[in-house]
Amino acid sequence: MTPLLAPASRLFAIAFAVALAHEPTSAQEPLDSDAKSYPNRTVRIIVPFPPGGPADIVARFVGQKMSEDWGQPVVIENRAGGNTAIGAQAAARSSPDGYTLFAPMDTTMVMNPLVIPNLPYDPLKDFAPITLLTKNMSLVVVRSQGPKTIKELIAKAKANPGRLNMGAGTITSRLGALLFAKTAGIDVQLVPFKGSAEIGQAVLAGTVDFALDSTGTSLPLIQGGHTARWRNTAIGHCPSCPICPASAWPLNCRGSTKAPPGSLW
Repeated sequence: MTPLLAPASRLFAIAFAVALAHEPTSAQEPLDSDAKSYPNRTVRIIVPFPPGGPADIVARFVGQKMSEDWGQPVVIENRAGGNTAIGAQAAARSSPDGYTLFAPMDTTMVMNPLVIPNLPYDPLKDFAPITLLTKNMSLVVVRSQGPKTIKELIAKAKANPGRLNMGAGTITSRLGALLFAKTAGIDVQLVPFKGSAEIGQAVLAGTVDFALDSTGTSLPLIQGGHTARWRNTAIGHCPSCPICPASAWPLNCRGSTKAPPGSLW
C-alpha cells in the first residue's frame, strides 16, 4: 500500500500549504499546531453512494490503510441520493478542520453543476482537492442467460423497440448509457439507480435487461458466472478484467478525495 499512499501524501501537503496561505496571520499558529498533531481523533470520509459500490469500496480500502498508518479510526459515512448532491452538501457544510473528507465522482464536480439548478454546493468554492483515487472503466452487463455478444443484445433491442430496460447510476453513467443506445440505434427505457450495488442486483433479478456499470461491482458477478459483459475502450486494456471483450462506446469516470477549503491537509 505504500506506493499508493506516498504520492497521495505529497498532494495532501500541497493542499494544506495552499489553505494556510489564505488564512490571516494570527490564525496560522493554532493551525500549525493542529497540523503537527493531525490526526488526533476520528476522521470520517463521506461517500455520496450506498454501501457496496465502487466509491464505497475504494473509500473503505483507503480508509483502513489510513487508520493503520495514523493509529486513529477512519469511518465511512454513506450519504446517497440526489446524484451525489446530498453527500456533497453534507461535506460542504462540515468544519474545515481536516477531519471530514469527501469521495466525489466526476458527476459531483462536473456534471451536476451543468444539469441541476440550485445546486446546494459549489464544487469550486466548497471543496479543496486532495488527490485522484481511481480511474474507473464502465461495462455493459447482462445476465449470463442473456445475449452472448453485444451484437445479439442490439439485435434483441431492435426486435423489441421500447421494451428493454437499461440500468445506469450517476448522471455520467446515464449519459453514457443513452449515448450507447443512440449510437446503436436502439429504443430502450432508461432506469436510474442511486448506485452500483443496486444495479448489480437489478441485473441479477431481471428488473433491467442490461446495464452500464463499473468494474468494481460487476467484476465479482462476472467472475462468479452470474453476468456476461462487454467493456468499453475508454482507457484501453483493462488488467482487472482481461476476459472482458471491447466494445466501441468509450466512457470512463474518475473518483477523487476532497475536503472543505482551509482543511488541515
